[in-house]
Amino acid sequence: MKNILGLTFAALVTLTGCKDIAVQAPDDFAELESGEHHAYRATNASGVVLAVRDEPNEPKGSLEFWAKALDNKLQRGGYKRVAAERITTDAGLSGKKLRYEIDRNGRPTAYWLGVFVTESRVIVVEAGGDTAFFDAETEKRVNEAFRSLHES
Repeated sequence: MKNILGLTFAALVTLTGCKDIAVQAPDDFAELESGEHHAYRATNASGVVLAVRDEPNEPKGSLEFWAKALDNKLQRGGYKRVAAERITTDAGLSGKKLRYEIDRNGRPTAYWLGVFVTESRVIVVEAGGDTAFFDAETEKRVNEAFRSLHES
């Protein structure tokens, strides 16, 4: 799982470690230490992980630029994009949600990426886990968490 969540920005930009963004984790998730690569992390008992990253918008790019850059990187890494859609958070941030699948150690794995761009920041919400545990109820709760993204 660490490999899945570590892919996105590692090769694209320098980490800032900004901590003033948050999501409301589903009730069946427990918060984890944020660590050096995430502003926020949580997991459920089945190992589905939810995380938030925050990076400077450098080079200065639009939502389309950053979504495409991350999509290209993931697809080059073997991720198969299965869906893409616009998303708006409850706080009014517009973004793009990309859904992927990849085989990890013989197990199908789901990986979701929400990209939100402001003038100065690129915020990424990630969720991933074994597809056997990424059921309809978990998907619903993860969608709610993505929509709860806000700056504090």
